[in-house]
Amino acid sequence: MKKLLIPIIVLLLVLSACGNKSDESSSKAATKSYKLDSGKKIDIPKDPKRIAVVAPTYAAGLKYLGANIVAVNNYVDQSKVLKDKFKGVTKVGENDVEKVTKSKPDLIIVYSTDKNIKKYEKIAPTIVIDYEKHKYLDQQRELAKIVGKEDEEKKWEKEWTEKTAKDSKEIKDKIGADKTVSLFDEFDKKLYTYGDNYGRGSEVLYQAFDLNMPEKQKELVKKTGWSEVKQEKISEVAGDYIVSTSEGKPVPGYEKTQIWKNLPAVQNDHVIKVNAETYWFNDPYTLEHIRKDLKEKLLK
Repeated sequence: MKKLLIPIIVLLLVLSACGNKSDESSSKAATKSYKLDSGKKIDIPKDPKRIAVVAPTYAAGLKYLGANIVAVNNYVDQSKVLKDKFKGVTKVGENDVEKVTKSKPDLIIVYSTDKNIKKYEKIAPTIVIDYEKHKYLDQQRELAKIVGKEDEEKKWEKEWTEKTAKDSKEIKDKIGADKTVSLFDEFDKKLYTYGDNYGRGSEVLYQAFDLNMPEKQKELVKKTGWSEVKQEKISEVAGDYIVSTSEGKPVPGYEKTQIWKNLPAVQNDHVIKVNAETYWFNDPYTLEHIRKDLKEKLLK
């Protein structure tokens, strides 16, 4: 009897070992290596099913690619373009780690400046993105890489660049290819200007439409991508056209000054007012809205 038991035990051990190897293989097959902006490589789900997007910039770009988002930063609700895209999705704030945990994500996406990164890493694989390292098209390519939708992204990008190249020609033919366009945004009673990749329509104005940024604006935003503009310096930064995120707001203090009223762009009725919250992001949904809105206003 003992002689019979030994082969059976050996067989069971072999089968068990094969089963473990099979489990390990399928586990490895279900993940892929992803290189973070820091250079570090991490394993993430090959096909993530439950993504928590704590960094709101990337939420709609992922949504556009068909990703299933189970938690998203509540900033998306401030955009008229994006609000309806995330109905029924758990909304989280910057420090809602517990809420993120309860959403049971298999992948989390955060900014490199997030102070809760280590906590998120204990919940699920966490992709840490350095916003300043990615131009808007590169940003969408990275999101596509994360969810395995590279072909869909290439199709969107091709159509987008073709459309905006035509738009650019139309706009330059209308306003003049040499004209400059400045971008102003008021926050907390201070005036700010931005570079070509800081939301608020900057990507469309300066990259997609290839319009000229005033030299002083370039100088101000060179280091950080944005800069405060002192009231007395507005005339140095203002271009032939001004895009101001003051639509729907009470008249900003700087617009009541004589300095503002004397600007050529103001006197020539070349001030384009847009909605700040709707212009914050740079995902495909928002970009399309901005493209149409800015084009219509520039061609008036």
